[in-house]
Amino acid sequence: MIISLRYLVVLPSLMTIIGCVPSSYDIKDSYNRASKSFNQTIHSLEEKIVTKFNDLQVLEAPKFDKKKPSQIENIETILSKKNIESKKDIYNLEAPFRDMIIDVISVHPEVQSAYYLEKAAEQEIVASKGQNKPQITGSLNAGGVKENTNTSDITTGVALDARISQLIYDGGYLAGSIGKKNALYEQAKSNSAMVKNRIGFEAASSWLDLWVLREKLKEINYTSEDTNPILADIKRVAKTGLIDRTVVDNIEKSLLQVTVNKQKLEMDIELAELRYEYFYGKVPIDIIKPVSPFKLDLLENKMKNKSSIPKLRFAAAQLMASREDENSILGEFKPQVSFNLAASSPLDRDDNASLAIGIQSTYTFSDGGTRKARLKVAQAKSSELEFSLDNEKIMTMKLIETDLKSLNYLKKSRLITQKSLQQNTQSLTILKSQILTGQSKLNNLIDMHIERIGIINSLLDNLTESEKLKYSLASILGIFSEL
Repeated sequence: MIISLRYLVVLPSLMTIIGCVPSSYDIKDSYNRASKSFNQTIHSLEEKIVTKFNDLQVLEAPKFDKKKPSQIENIETILSKKNIESKKDIYNLEAPFRDMIIDVISVHPEVQSAYYLEKAAEQEIVASKGQNKPQITGSLNAGGVKENTNTSDITTGVALDARISQLIYDGGYLAGSIGKKNALYEQAKSNSAMVKNRIGFEAASSWLDLWVLREKLKEINYTSEDTNPILADIKRVAKTGLIDRTVVDNIEKSLLQVTVNKQKLEMDIELAELRYEYFYGKVPIDIIKPVSPFKLDLLENKMKNKSSIPKLRFAAAQLMASREDENSILGEFKPQVSFNLAASSPLDRDDNASLAIGIQSTYTFSDGGTRKARLKVAQAKSSELEFSLDNEKIMTMKLIETDLKSLNYLKKSRLITQKSLQQNTQSLTILKSQILTGQSKLNNLIDMHIERIGIINSLLDNLTESEKLKYSLASILGIFSEL
């Protein structure tokens, strides 16, 4: 067993502090003198020690410990409190869409919650590392002792017990525990990143959904303004018998479907506004088209670095934590060795203090198979997480590839839809000019307007889906959390 140099330095220093002078010829005398010196030192500092312990007790006693039962919060009082202020109106027409998303992510309650979980995991590492440092404990007894119940004599004073313990070897148990805490911290950071990216995606989508629904409603209102006078003209001509009544009925049926679609759009807009308010606050009268900050080349370059993908980092951190748990359990099969120093001063000043110093070794010879069973559980868990990580890699990369292919498909499809819109616009222009010369029919003009609604809706849906795919890729790749 090799003892570190710091223990060889600490040990003589502690012995010197308590008054023990090393002796090469009389160990018993050296012990007695150290005991007496320590005892005298403690009793000479009685008043200061008592005062200091009283001060410590005041500091350590938190205010909430003194609460009466009626003052302690219950579920009802907690839920009735308005702890979080209503979201402020952070919408700014002049601000880039990227900046608004950053604002939303930074103030969202789920993001704040994940942040504090991350901080808690970080402090768990500090707590575990503290076990590698000397552990110092002490107790104070200020009072008296009545050694003979037949007399009234009471010995008063201060009795102090102090212990110092330093871990020397534990077979890797503590190292495994610290490693596990480090892995859990990485897991908490990855979880925080995943929450940020999810909130970023949902916030961006809510903005885009409201915008596209309002654009669809604008197109229906525009079409209604154009078709209502035409429908009135058709009805007037139908009364003269120049147009068959069935033509009017068919036109009214088509326009009725447009009205039904408009009512559904208005309901969808109300729901979209509620979701918008959840992220951004007050809904503006006019909502601008969101300009995506994510370019396709950025997304393609980002997918090459798997270690930056939060979901994969989370799965990898889970595997790391399980493997470190294995190491910690393996350490339990080995002996634990520690250096211990203890000193105890009695109440009676005439009695000498007791000192104890040495190396302590403990080993569990048998625990009924508990450790072996726990080790097998940890090993099985690590194997399961390893396969889970491999599966997560495959699924994530396939999802990214699918989204990229979908983006390319939507881009090609959008070009075709845009050509259809151009043709429709040209046809409408021609039909309107022919109406004046009597070369076209009014019902054909209305049909062309209704067709235009369908084309524009398809174009808007294509654009929305394309932008959402970019937001989805940015969320998967962890770009929102890096903004």
